[in-house]
Amino acid sequence: MIGAGNVSTHISRHLRSAGHQITCVYSRTPESAGQLAEELDVPGTSKVEEVPAEADFYILAVPDREVIRVAKSFSFTSGTWLHTAGALAMDVFKGIFENYGVLYPLQSLSSDRPLDASKLPILVEGSSPEVTDSILKLLSRVYEQVREVDSETRLAIHIAAVFANNFSTQMVHMAKQILVNRNVDPKVLDPLLEETFEKIKAMGTEDARTGPAVRGDRETMNIHRELLKDHPEWEKLYTFISREIERSRE
Repeated sequence: MIGAGNVSTHISRHLRSAGHQITCVYSRTPESAGQLAEELDVPGTSKVEEVPAEADFYILAVPDREVIRVAKSFSFTSGTWLHTAGALAMDVFKGIFENYGVLYPLQSLSSDRPLDASKLPILVEGSSPEVTDSILKLLSRVYEQVREVDSETRLAIHIAAVFANNFSTQMVHMAKQILVNRNVDPKVLDPLLEETFEKIKAMGTEDARTGPAVRGDRETMNIHRELLKDHPEWEKLYTFISREIERSRE
């Protein structure tokens, strides 16, 4: 495991639980490497030269901007390298390693929040049919939802995930901040959030939508915008999203 953050932690736990042998955890910080290595009961290191050169797979889970730099540090290895990024093409490894691919977990991962491997979709890609087969074989004992997709499709899925997860999370953060600013307990929104996502799953986004923009209630929308005058960026966002909702109803 190259990297010891949230993604590496979950994947290594899943691999180990499925019976795969993890031989080493590397991180640029000894503390991070040591913490995950101790949990897995394997060696941990922050020194490149101490990483085994002949593992079957090297799973690289570091920030996207660091992938190429870190990969080049391990050009002496002989196994198959897999990065875990949604927005990076598989071919970032081309010219560095002979065999390479992608293992992208389509989920928001936090190391302190357990995640059932059976509920984690995994998108994979290999530099050759043989490499792809080896990745699928590695993961078949670990995950139930493994799908082969090319880099362009994975990028589209990643963008969709940003809208669905990152942007919706920020929207909820802003909604709760509006309440906090008025000394209202933001937990009042929790039942609404739970019902919203249940309705999306059961009915689809078009039928699940409600609210003033869906109804074309411009009077209410104007009142809302007036309330947001102290937050001009939020007011702009409210207006833009409302227009998108109205446009999608046409």
